[in-house]
Amino acid sequence: MSFWQPLPQMLKFLWSSFLRRLGKEQKAWMGKLAYIERTINQKKSIVIHLGESEFIENRSAESAIVSLLNIQKKVDFPIFVVPVLVSYGRRREQEDESIINILFGQTEHTGALRRLITFIRYSGNAFVIPAEPVKLSEYLNTTKSVSKEAMVHELRGELIDRIEKEKNTVVGPALKSREELIGMVMSDEPLKKFIADYAEKENKKKTAVVKDARRYLYEIAADYNETFIGFWIKVLSWLWNDIYDGLSIDKEGLTRIRNISKKMPFVIVPCHRSHIDYLLFSYVLYKNNIQLPFIAAGSNMTFFPMGYIFRKSGAFFLRRSFKGNKIYSEVFTKYLAILLKEGLPLEFFIEGGRSRTGKMVMPKYGLLSMIIQAYQEKYCENFAAIPVYIGYDRVIEEKSYLKELGGASKSPENAAEIIKTSKILTKRYG
Repeated sequence: MSFWQPLPQMLKFLWSSFLRRLGKEQKAWMGKLAYIERTINQKKSIVIHLGESEFIENRSAESAIVSLLNIQKKVDFPIFVVPVLVSYGRRREQEDESIINILFGQTEHTGALRRLITFIRYSGNAFVIPAEPVKLSEYLNTTKSVSKEAMVHELRGELIDRIEKEKNTVVGPALKSREELIGMVMSDEPLKKFIADYAEKENKKKTAVVKDARRYLYEIAADYNETFIGFWIKVLSWLWNDIYDGLSIDKEGLTRIRNISKKMPFVIVPCHRSHIDYLLFSYVLYKNNIQLPFIAAGSNMTFFPMGYIFRKSGAFFLRRSFKGNKIYSEVFTKYLAILLKEGLPLEFFIEGGRSRTGKMVMPKYGLLSMIIQAYQEKYCENFAAIPVYIGYDRVIEEKSYLKELGGASKSPENAAEIIKTSKILTKRYG
């Protein structure tokens, strides 16, 4: 079975087998177990590597866990095992297998060579997050009737599971490609039934309706790419320092979002004051180790080159009105449903557009009703809608807002307008 694993794991297996035949590995490992017991008796901390996956046997980790359980039975103080996530960057796991992944393992379950390359390349983006600890004395009390082998396997699995929850909180679930997500929407049984019924009712060819549905999906769907996220973080870190004196952040609120994200997909529902909103809030989430949401953006933001950049950064686009286009409405609803089904977080502005007065605009319930419909149709077991307030001392659009309030027409979003906004870099906005 080892020959079907990534190359580094296969070589490690062969090397361990060779050492066992020489009779050296067991002697060395017994010395390590004695060191573990000696260190814990001195009430000092130690580090144990759990291995890549609970489904891949790891004798070293399991022997260390057995040793910890045996020590806990002897000592009169509690031993806490703290699972820790150590990650280099926030790259989402991709479901498709590249030749690099086949040879060297996935990004998170890889061999020594790729770990070394990752360390050299991404060490500046490394972060460490402790997960919820396990109190061994309590664990032993709740597993008295379980065999030692099962107990060790369950504990190791539980520790790895807690680390995985922390990882999912930071980077999110494994991400399917844009093509795969579009394929999932087109394969959705309720949508296929809608297309068949619509074609019959409107006396159209089914293939033509399918073609329209797929065309709308390409108009809507995000095309998330981690490279663009890294680009934004660098640009925004510089921008905030240039135009703001500081950010006031609700740390307790962010902690609640992190805790919610471990249990269910979440939907961020912020107020909308400025184009800065979605950039600023995504930046805050990133800096606080929370996975970034897919953001609903108006089709007016698809202008070149920003439309391409936003789409690559996780934005999906919707028309201002769905009126008179049942196919578009149904396709968009199912796209939202599939994102929720995949456990991906979402963000949309319930006011629809930006408030020009600083006061809340009457909410528009279209997207919220689509999300609730997806929940009612069992695309997700649960979801959390999280309202968020974003406020400014001054908004960067203050001049254009004053003109619009004075009767001037709204300027369309385009590349020329983006160039004009470069003037904001000469001012401070609080």
